[in-house]
Amino acid sequence: MVRLMKEKPVSTPPSNAQLTMDFSGDNPFSRHLNGGEFSAMIECATPSTEQPFDSAVVMSETLARKIKDMPFISGMLVTDRQKGEDTHDPVDMAARLAAASGKPVVLTISGKGSDEKRVRDLLARASSAGIRNILAVTGDKSEDHPVGGHSFLRPGKHPKGYFDSIETILTARGAGYPFCLGAGVNPYKYNAADTYLQYYKMIRKIACGADFMVTHVGWDMKKLQELQWYLQMREIGVPVIARLALLSPDDIRRIDRNLFPGVCLSRPFAAALQRESDLSDTQSLAAQLQRLSLQIAGCKLLGFNGVQIAGVKDVQTLDMVLKRAKETLNRYQDYEDWATAWNDHHRAMEFSPLAQAYYVFKNPLSPKQWLYDPETCKLTDCPFPHASRRDHLQSAFMDFCLSDKMPEPVGKILANLIAPGHIPDRKQLEYCFNLCPHTCPKDLVYGACGGSRPDGVCEFGQEVCFFHRVLALAAEKHLLDRLEEPVTRD
Repeated sequence: MVRLMKEKPVSTPPSNAQLTMDFSGDNPFSRHLNGGEFSAMIECATPSTEQPFDSAVVMSETLARKIKDMPFISGMLVTDRQKGEDTHDPVDMAARLAAASGKPVVLTISGKGSDEKRVRDLLARASSAGIRNILAVTGDKSEDHPVGGHSFLRPGKHPKGYFDSIETILTARGAGYPFCLGAGVNPYKYNAADTYLQYYKMIRKIACGADFMVTHVGWDMKKLQELQWYLQMREIGVPVIARLALLSPDDIRRIDRNLFPGVCLSRPFAAALQRESDLSDTQSLAAQLQRLSLQIAGCKLLGFNGVQIAGVKDVQTLDMVLKRAKETLNRYQDYEDWATAWNDHHRAMEFSPLAQAYYVFKNPLSPKQWLYDPETCKLTDCPFPHASRRDHLQSAFMDFCLSDKMPEPVGKILANLIAPGHIPDRKQLEYCFNLCPHTCPKDLVYGACGGSRPDGVCEFGQEVCFFHRVLALAAEKHLLDRLEEPVTRD
């Protein structure tokens, strides 16, 4: 069994730090993220350039004006390149919504098709526009990512690449901007390798300067409890916002495809959504509102600082969401009552897409177990992958080739035998235990993205995520702590 690093029991339950907003001062989101009332943020997508900007943002601006007098809604979040790279400027979108709502806006900066120049430009203009809150994400597989290589199915290299969220955080911190910086974490992983790769990289993001975390979207409340218990076990007090979603009829009709990168639905849950939708759009919405309101109440009781709600596109739906959420929050103020209601409502439905799903802790979401307790919250066995002999040899050989013992020109020639084309610099190789990071279709160095499939296969579909190999070497060398270390720049 592979043990976690730095396990420490919490001597007292952590305070249920929750999100509130006081709009006097420079950055109320930052000042009050660690305390106050639980609240919600409304997510809006930056629209495609197929439509003129002014007409494309009308619905979002209407929502922004509506939330101005809604205390429970603390602000808005603007996504970046969520469905493609051909979108309007997210800074312009965020500035418009901030002006219309009078509330804080979190600007997402996606690394998809981005480089340092684009990120620096967005950060500079966001600062000038008075936006003080940034969510850094690496981004999902780009529609512009070419197919190439030896197989017509094998991904080539994106011409503009992917800028890791860690690089965005480091760029913002290095430039001295006073942003409140967030990053993403995907707790909806169902094998041990993917699960810990997410948690280790989360800790690396925090070490690099992330002030808060936002989860990927999902419905498995066991995984949200797992994330909170993991943070409590490690004594990490970073605020976390849970991203939830209301699905449109079109979303449900294409339920057989991935709705969100890195999140796959279980067959029973997908079937339930489709049954609800087959009755009527009204019945489907009513069922979703009930489920969403239970999730919101559960997130509050589990200790999340707030929720971020995607899929609310008009004022009428917003009113229904808030009405149902307030009723459910008032009804379920005790964890045991809520957990029983959630389990009863879904009749013990499994939300995991795998029959043998991995959870860090045994017996999650028990009505009797609320906060993390080292005596009762037992860790499950952790079956990490084994490093292949080839990877052990490659790691050792690359280390020798690029060491001071080898003349640099000769070392690069030999290293090119293992990693043909472009040899990463020494620092990049160290983060990957001397395995070539160009094996990853996104050329990521500091850890996995959140887009892998439930079985651990890369979202590009060719093979298991490259970082499974890195994790295997780290585990066998007893150096898992290196996967959490902050990234340093020369």
